[in-house]
Amino acid sequence: MNRLKLNYFVDLALFVQFALVGFSGILLLLNGHGVSQLWKGIHEQLGILMLVFFVVHIALHWRWIVFTTKNFFRIEREMKAGEVIEANYMPVD
Repeated sequence: MNRLKLNYFVDLALFVQFALVGFSGILLLLNGHGVSQLWKGIHEQLGILMLVFFVVHIALHWRWIVFTTKNFFRIEREMKAGEVIEANYMPVD
C-alpha cells in the first residue's frame, strides 16, 4: 500500500472514530445514567483507539509538521547585494 492510500485510510478511520466518540459522548452527557453499558464501552474503547490512530497520523505527517514549523518561526532578513539564495524544497512522496 502506498503512502497516499495509507494516509487516506488512517484519516478516514480517525474521522469515523471521532464521529462515534462524539456521538456517544453526547449521549453520555445528556443522559449518562440511562445510557447502556454498550455505549459507555464504545466511548471508552474508541477513545483509546482514536489515540492510537492520532499517534499514527502524527507519525505519517511528521516531516510536514517539522518543515511547516520551521517555516513559521523563520526570521525574515533583508537580502544583501550579490547574496546567493538557497532553496529548500520538501519532496512530495
